[in-house]
Amino acid sequence: MKIARFWKNSTLKTNHPDGRPIEVIAWGWSADDPAEAQHQADERSQRSAKRIISGGPFPDTYDTYGDRPAREEILREIKNDEGETIAMLTRNRYGAVVLNTADLMFIDIDVPTPRSLGIIGAIKSLFGNKPEDPFVVAQKRIAAVANDRPQYTIRLYRTFAGFRCAVVNQRIKPGTGESDALLSAFGSDPLYVRLCRNQESFRARLTPKYWRCGYEAPRSRFPFSSDVERQLSGRWERGYEKASIKYSTCLFVDQFGTDRAIGEFRDLIELHDRETRAESDLPLA
Repeated sequence: MKIARFWKNSTLKTNHPDGRPIEVIAWGWSADDPAEAQHQADERSQRSAKRIISGGPFPDTYDTYGDRPAREEILREIKNDEGETIAMLTRNRYGAVVLNTADLMFIDIDVPTPRSLGIIGAIKSLFGNKPEDPFVVAQKRIAAVANDRPQYTIRLYRTFAGFRCAVVNQRIKPGTGESDALLSAFGSDPLYVRLCRNQESFRARLTPKYWRCGYEAPRSRFPFSSDVERQLSGRWERGYEKASIKYSTCLFVDQFGTDRAIGEFRDLIELHDRETRAESDLPLA
């Protein structure tokens, strides 16, 4: 899994070609060496400053789905009996806890809402042809895809915006042909596919999105620049946990296939289902 443990930033002050003073901030990262992270940050800020001085474009804003690891705090590392890291819990940029797995495959599937169906749906409604519930259509399609692949045991969950699948009986590495074929067959979001490939891990959000719980946005972001920022984050997390306890992140729907789950996957799925409240009747968020 390509998840950075260390993050450092570098700031340079320079001038735009039109004379305006600007500040360039760049981040560097490393899996095991803070000095390497700082060196990378320094190099990136210098490259960005040179590009701007020569009239080039400003660097793109930080993109979670880009070619760099997500800038997330590692909350917990989970190892197997051989001491290998098989999963990590991280906190993403808007404060939710995410389960990152090395070879337990999660498939994220978004479902178009009636509003996103566009003019065709509007025309059907105009003539009294009420379109079928898109979630019902999507669930039937997912079931058909899963039943056509009996070699996989797949757990299906409903999420706020679609569905989530977990392949629990086979180890699958992200970015492989098998992974890409399954993600394509189930119609997974291309941005999710890209992120899994870049981070060399699969992802499943365990806790609700704060705005769906009616809670405020985080006021600071990892890595924290001061003790004050760390304290603000801790205070936000406590409030967020209190607000989100009334919601589930996904709900278990069905299982396809007959093979038993791999032993260590059973533990991860138990963690997933507990933290997402997948067996509850709480509203999704």
